[in-house]
Amino acid sequence: MPLEYLSEVKELVRTKISLAIENTNLIEESMSYSALSNSKMIRAGLIFASSELNANLSRNSTLTLASSVELMHTYSLIHDDLPCMDDDNLRRGQPSNHVKYGEANAVLAGDALQALAYEIICDDEDMKSEEKVHAIKLLSNSCGKTGMIHGQYLDILHENNLENINQDILEEIHNLKTGRLIECSVMLGQIGSDSNKNTQNVLKEFSKKIGLAFQITDDILDVTETEDVLGKNNNSDIKNNKATYVEIVGLDNALKRASDLTNSALSMLIESDLDNKDTLVSLARYIIKRSN
Repeated sequence: MPLEYLSEVKELVRTKISLAIENTNLIEESMSYSALSNSKMIRAGLIFASSELNANLSRNSTLTLASSVELMHTYSLIHDDLPCMDDDNLRRGQPSNHVKYGEANAVLAGDALQALAYEIICDDEDMKSEEKVHAIKLLSNSCGKTGMIHGQYLDILHENNLENINQDILEEIHNLKTGRLIECSVMLGQIGSDSNKNTQNVLKEFSKKIGLAFQITDDILDVTETEDVLGKNNNSDIKNNKATYVEIVGLDNALKRASDLTNSALSMLIESDLDNKDTLVSLARYIIKRSN
């Protein structure tokens, strides 16, 4: 069910992104090259799944927010692959953006995708102005200097410094660099919701746990799967002398931590009085069972 659901989401999001980017110059071509590549669309899927609990968010606005998050995520991957960052030459089964278009154009394409993520929210015809501001605030906070960017900074800071990194520090990096955008995705699906504070807290805690489980699973797959399966360079963190969850606690403990986080998140959700939560439950289970 999750793969079929994500496939449907992918088709909708790719169509909207294609129309938003257009194809009139090299930078737009570079943007489309990465944004329309073979993404799993897990973040977009989480927005759609979360919106099933929210009768006040239209299908059109859900698609807007899902597309916005995927644009933001793609920008982060383009920059993450740059030689000055992780220096990876493969992403989503194809050459990284800077390999295809050059470093300068890759930086510009990433910058343009980030700007477009906000622009399409502003252009949405169904959300109220205050809802757009809320959405932009959620997205910018999760990706800015106290979110993803800070996580990337800490990730680089601790390269070649493995003796001084422990599980707590690594979880902080994972929570910021990856988890915050996944948390944001779940909460974007609640834009305009009239649910109570307890419900919102349940969803927020659920999203934090699956966000960390997602990145721990990525660490596991990085050392257990081939590049063909992953669609990106494997053992990339080892090459860059970065700590991974597997390296810090071992493969068995990493698997257990990912499973425990997911089970805890699922228990919170299943035991809540939320309706229409089946899709969120399915996606959470898929996150640690995926092969790429």
